[in-house]
Amino acid sequence: MNKTGKTAVISIYPGIGDIVWHLPFFKALAQKAKNKKIYLFTKKTTLAKDILKYQKEIADVYYLNETREFINTLINFPKIIKLLKKKNFETIWIFHRSPRYAIISRLANIKNIYAFGLGSQHFWLTSKKSIGTDSKKKDNIFKAKRLLDIHKIKYQNNFRLELPKNIIKNNLKKFRQYTKPWLVIGYSCNKTAFMNNNLPYSFYRTWRPEYFSNLINLILSNNKKLTVFLIGAENELELAKKIKNKCSYSKKVIISCNPIIKNLAILSESKCFIGNDSGPLNLSGAMGIKSFGLFGASPPIKNIKNIYPLVPPSGPVNPHKDGFNPISLEEGMDLIKPNYVYKKVKKFI
Repeated sequence: MNKTGKTAVISIYPGIGDIVWHLPFFKALAQKAKNKKIYLFTKKTTLAKDILKYQKEIADVYYLNETREFINTLINFPKIIKLLKKKNFETIWIFHRSPRYAIISRLANIKNIYAFGLGSQHFWLTSKKSIGTDSKKKDNIFKAKRLLDIHKIKYQNNFRLELPKNIIKNNLKKFRQYTKPWLVIGYSCNKTAFMNNNLPYSFYRTWRPEYFSNLINLILSNNKKLTVFLIGAENELELAKKIKNKCSYSKKVIISCNPIIKNLAILSESKCFIGNDSGPLNLSGAMGIKSFGLFGASPPIKNIKNIYPLVPPSGPVNPHKDGFNPISLEEGMDLIKPNYVYKKVKKFI
């Protein structure tokens, strides 16, 4: 493919992992774009502005506020069209099968519009190449790879998310006093998981606080040189305290409910990660850290060599069988016991 001029990318998948694992494709598209940079449009829940802040290929990140609700569409889509026109993009890549953003791109008079080309979306694209109907039930990464393949754009299969050394150094100043090796526990639930009356899907992908405490006690009773970091979001501080309060060696357990860059800096110098199927697990795997994921209510992440799935005795969740309805803690995450996890990770810490 020839140079694509000033280039925008739209990725509306909502998770941190979605952004992390699409980064090689964004970088590849940047190599074809003006000044070797792209402008990314995505959802706020990805935290892309923070995670990608030091990626030279990302010129800017814009957060999309749209939902599938009709009123929301009427309010927000004209704003997006206006912004696309103002920025004078020559090319746009859409990582989604919905026709909505292809239509928006047409209305914004963008010259080159590329996307999956599935269903009615293909009517609105300037390229009639499709990733093929056989990819409809494939995962998002498969679709992204197919999209770049059909346009003959090379991407990096193995990559590592990295921070500049000076950023790591500045963010770790107050943590240098803690002895290494460092072990990171990712207890995060992604969103506000412990809501009183409205338990989102991510709640069921979360180990109980006492399970984390029991695991930490097993680890530290056998290796007191370790420092254990509990990393999570600022609104998860109380959950971290619940875990730490039940730890026998609580002085060796450090709570880090800090901005994501600080937690990324901690991960960059850690020996091992253990945690829920959530954003920190994806970040850890992308940074090349040996990462053990607790997959009791979601299918394991595949094809990522740094992530090792830990599943219930009966085996991993089958998304085609169980669908995406929440699996209760008792039927899912509770079946992965702290003793089992310790046996799996002890030789790596």
